[in-house]
Amino acid sequence: MDFQYSTEQDDFRASLRGFLREHAGAPRRGAADGYDSGLWRRLCTELELPALHIPAEYGGAGATLVETAIAFGELGRALAPVPLAATTFATEAILRLGDDEQRKTLLPALLSGERIAAFAVTGHEVAHAAAATVRGERHDGHTVLTGDCTPVLHGGVADFFVVAALVDGTVALHVVSATAPGVTVVPLPSFDLTRPVASLRMARTPAEALTAGCPDDLERVLDVARMLLAAEMLGGATACLDAAVEYACCRTQFDRPIGSFQAIKHACAEMLIEIDATRAAVMFAAMSATDGDELRIAAPLVKAHAADTYMLCAETAIQVHGGIAFTWEHDLHLYFRRAKTTAALFGGSAFHRGLLADRADL
Repeated sequence: MDFQYSTEQDDFRASLRGFLREHAGAPRRGAADGYDSGLWRRLCTELELPALHIPAEYGGAGATLVETAIAFGELGRALAPVPLAATTFATEAILRLGDDEQRKTLLPALLSGERIAAFAVTGHEVAHAAAATVRGERHDGHTVLTGDCTPVLHGGVADFFVVAALVDGTVALHVVSATAPGVTVVPLPSFDLTRPVASLRMARTPAEALTAGCPDDLERVLDVARMLLAAEMLGGATACLDAAVEYACCRTQFDRPIGSFQAIKHACAEMLIEIDATRAAVMFAAMSATDGDELRIAAPLVKAHAADTYMLCAETAIQVHGGIAFTWEHDLHLYFRRAKTTAALFGGSAFHRGLLADRADL
């Protein structure tokens, strides 16, 4: 494996970073409800972010998950208030578990931004029947679902949901329209002000099963989500380091930049070391995503490591900034909020290290 990004991938990252710098603005000036519809449309139509790793036959760009991971990193760096995570995870589920007709029906509108999907799965035991919060019943060849899913990323703006439900003793994914009978979507208070969440409630709601894949495909969808979230957290951690270094160079104390003080130097150096290690892990996970066996090991490892790195960088950057970082007007509290909430998705660091040990038979 050539363990470096290509020139085209570096150019794509630079282009996306410049676009977000110009059009996304500062996080604190983002959409009040955590969703900027205008920015999302432009990211879908001009940069084709949701379509990056989707095959061309379904309206995709035909690239790889490496490019998608780069996009997640840049949006995490900018804290862009768009539903890329929610839509990409749902898209991956449809691509892996949907049949050809479902892919051709559902994917093009998602990739163009005409519709938004939400992946109504954020817990760590989604594949375990005993932990299922949604149950399904079959009647005359149709499936109806009953139960709750919470929290659902960008659930309040979704046109449909991909829901995990226990049907006939097996957990499978189902597509549920936001306007289907029995569906109630309730916005929830979100600790992350740049990414809203909602509760999805279903009462004998009709659903369409995604049954073309095998049981292992559900775990693969979750592993892809873990890897992409790690890339997003790497972007956020890098933004925290950049902010800390910039402030340490311009803030003076005793007629000297505070960056010249040993304590500040060590704090920033520790952030950089952890970010470099995380970047290598994210690159390896993204580049090995085509190999299911490699991804099974890399995904929980990189999710746990990136979560710890992001928390370290967000907390340290706040300390470097001193009193101003504790104010509502400063961006750093938004990065801290994103770090806390993203670390919990699909299970925390302890869970993912345990999952890694189980998969590696340690």
